[in-house]
Amino acid sequence: MSLFFYCDDMGLTWLREGRLPFVDAESLQDPFIFNRAVKEPDQVVPISDEEFRAELSEQYRALPESLSSMMTFEYFQAQAVQKRGSIESSIRQRSQPIPLVIPEKTRNNLTFISLYERADNPMLWQHYGAKHQGFVIELDQTHEFFTGAKYHGDPQLFKPVKYDQERPLRLKQTHVFAPFFHRSEHYASEREWRILRPVSVADKSINKVGGRFYLHRIPANIIKSVTLGAMITDELKNTLLNLLKTDLRYRHIPVLECRLDSTQYLIHRIELKG
Repeated sequence: MSLFFYCDDMGLTWLREGRLPFVDAESLQDPFIFNRAVKEPDQVVPISDEEFRAELSEQYRALPESLSSMMTFEYFQAQAVQKRGSIESSIRQRSQPIPLVIPEKTRNNLTFISLYERADNPMLWQHYGAKHQGFVIELDQTHEFFTGAKYHGDPQLFKPVKYDQERPLRLKQTHVFAPFFHRSEHYASEREWRILRPVSVADKSINKVGGRFYLHRIPANIIKSVTLGAMITDELKNTLLNLLKTDLRYRHIPVLECRLDSTQYLIHRIELKG
């Protein structure tokens, strides 16, 4: 089984380094992970007298015995009626589903990389493959580099992204990092996988615009093939092919190229000739 990493010309650096680039979690710039600019409910849900009385009953039972012994429930209820507005607000707040949010401090200590199940998706090539001018590295999905429960002694998570209309909620059974592995169903065609690791396990880091790359060394046999984009420049193509031919780590790797279907919006990967 394979997963694919889409590259622009920086892919040459990753191959020379023999490392994969992870980025910090903030790089996602996903408002649903940060839970920013949340719309309030259009209507205020009314609280019935029965619900209000049940809430007061719970509050009365929760009182220390030293206080409850000094007043009857009826007296407690009469006093609470004066604060009905704030009590109802509290009831509504608890009844609203709360999306799971990962704190900023936690996000700052996490890095990830995105891989994809297909190397022939035109949308992925457009957005992540330098508008078809880059290349794709095929990786062995079954390698322990991905499947191991730990990496350099620290836990890692390697999972496919789930696509749904509903956001993961803050429930006991929901994994704390679930927002990193859930996206809107609008992205379902991407068929993305993500690996989540702590910042501290990176072998090396280098600057990039707006942040850093966190590099993780990979065994050479994890790479299964390289596919050239349909619009790759001659300069990048020649440099890449020369690297693959001269670097002993990559001489075994087959090279493919993208060719467009003559009648449909499809991309075919074929063996590079010559």
